[in-house]
Amino acid sequence: MQAVIIIFMEKSSREILSENNISITNPRLLVLEELLKTKKPITIENLQKELQDEVAVSTLYRVLNDLKSIGIVKEFTNPENVTVIELSLHGDNHHHHLFCTLCGKVVDIELSVSLEQYISSETKRLEKSSGFVIEDHGLELLGRCYECLDGA
Repeated sequence: MQAVIIIFMEKSSREILSENNISITNPRLLVLEELLKTKKPITIENLQKELQDEVAVSTLYRVLNDLKSIGIVKEFTNPENVTVIELSLHGDNHHHHLFCTLCGKVVDIELSVSLEQYISSETKRLEKSSGFVIEDHGLELLGRCYECLDGA
């Protein structure tokens, strides 16, 4: 019996833009390439630093808004009320985050199916009782990462 090895190749920024019918511009390519390289949530300020001023701040915000509008990028706010962005290329990848209260590190986490189902049913109950249509939810877990604990 032969083993079959499947290698998943990351799509290029050009392919991602093309597949989403968005025009391919140099700033979009640069931003998307940096987000693909980073592979984790990042603040806009840190993204700008990583781009080493290759993209003007106003252009960066325009590009991020374009990418958000087609669902390639999602944004959320960290406990310090700073906007954090991350790629969202794999369809419905609903997840939550751990935040280090010392260094600001953000880690993606997925809850168990049973907990997500419970949250979903509670959300529906809250919609009925509150008169709101809840469009999304998030869970923030705050603590200290091991690197910060080792340094303490």
